[in-house]
Amino acid sequence: MNTDSLTRILVDYFEEHGRGNESCLAYYMHGCALIDIGWAPEALQAYYDAIDRADTTNNMDAYRILRGVYGQMASIFHKQNLPKEEIEAREHYIDCVRKTSSKADYIIAKSQLLRPYSILDNKEMVLQIIKESYHELEELGLHSEAASMVAPSIFIYTSRNQMSEAEKMLNLFEHDSGEFDSLGNISKGREAYYYTRGMYCIAIKDIDSAEHYFRKSIQYGHLSEGYRGLLHVYRERGDMDSIVHFSVMYEAAQDSLHDQMRTDAIHQMASLYNYTRSEKEAELAREQARKNRTLFVGAIFAAMMIIGSLCWIFKEVSRKKKWKIANLERDLSLALDTRNKIQEELRQLKSQDYESVIAAKESRLAELYETIEQLQAENESYIAGTKVSETDNPNCFLNSEIANLFIRKSKDINVKIQPIEKEWNQLVTRFRTDNPVTYKKFRTGRALSMLEMRICILLILDISESAISLITDKSASVVSNSKARANEKLFGKKEATTLKSNLLQLLYIFSE
Repeated sequence: MNTDSLTRILVDYFEEHGRGNESCLAYYMHGCALIDIGWAPEALQAYYDAIDRADTTNNMDAYRILRGVYGQMASIFHKQNLPKEEIEAREHYIDCVRKTSSKADYIIAKSQLLRPYSILDNKEMVLQIIKESYHELEELGLHSEAASMVAPSIFIYTSRNQMSEAEKMLNLFEHDSGEFDSLGNISKGREAYYYTRGMYCIAIKDIDSAEHYFRKSIQYGHLSEGYRGLLHVYRERGDMDSIVHFSVMYEAAQDSLHDQMRTDAIHQMASLYNYTRSEKEAELAREQARKNRTLFVGAIFAAMMIIGSLCWIFKEVSRKKKWKIANLERDLSLALDTRNKIQEELRQLKSQDYESVIAAKESRLAELYETIEQLQAENESYIAGTKVSETDNPNCFLNSEIANLFIRKSKDINVKIQPIEKEWNQLVTRFRTDNPVTYKKFRTGRALSMLEMRICILLILDISESAISLITDKSASVVSNSKARANEKLFGKKEATTLKSNLLQLLYIFSE
């Protein structure tokens, strides 16, 4: 793609109207478009947004999308020479492949960890990955694919002077991988192997063959490695003129390589600068839009006050009161009917001794009793002509049983830290009941995502960020990004650190 205009439209639409994982897929497509036009930082943000919106509850579609998301993120980190970040993304990618693809695809996905561990120069991990991948592919009968995995081990064994192991891996790779034609030329894209082959020849004192492979390495564009190899050759031969010549050539190749690395770094910094500048411009535009909306709403309100009359206000209040009472009575009737139905089902189930089903029904019955009491109290209040005060009661929420359960999860090692979905629902429902004003702010305007809302409630419970990461099963970076987005949506502050204090200040402003 040469523009991100279409994918921006998709993101805006599916954020509001999407079902299931449609919003997740829209953000993934948007990230791919941003990669195509060279905006890697913005693409990473789009991928993080896609992860936040993925619904992985018994849903393979989500894992198929996330497989692409984490694969793209790993590629970005690899190009930016960030091996630790690439490893984290690769591990998520591998997990998604395990859940959605074949055993062979899963093994090959694991082998892709060779690249970042090679950059980190972790030779033991590289050898371990090669060994595991080789044996697992062999067990599946994929002999050529298994042999293709062993090439990096040849260089490691040669550098350690473990020549018997190096020879074994070399014969396996060159004879069984299917990567070589009848003339001994390796398949396109793997020509870097010629340098490894040359170093092996140096180690076994086959100097003429080493020179042949190093020159082939240069022929295919691997200048720095090729010239370094030729320096080894002419040192072995004691040819001082050639040593001087290829020292100059090697130095020039190294300078060219460093220049390219600096150029890439400058491009990355420029991309990050453009992203930061566009974010600031977007924030200014949003702030101006908020001011315009405030002025517009104020003008409309003033006009309504002038045009309205006391008679109309009285009629409107009466109509709303009747409508509210009717809705409350309907909800109350439905709750009573449901309670009676569950009581009857419980009586039948108890006679059949369905203990697990009985427990679930009894839990639902307790929730309905609570709902009925709340609806009866609210209905009586409206019938009596007094409006229920919409104020927050944070202390009631903090002292609730479900809130204390989550606090124990964050501190007590004997309690299972990751909640089940029912516990999440109970926590959000209790927060909504005790703090209706703050909850309404969560769900209006730029509404919080489910993850952002859960993180905000956990912060109000004074749970640490490390515990939040474990409870939500999200990485620290995802939690921090979600906090920053929530802070921006609620308070216009695009930072993670002040979200907790802003939430507490908001909560106690509207408290009784």
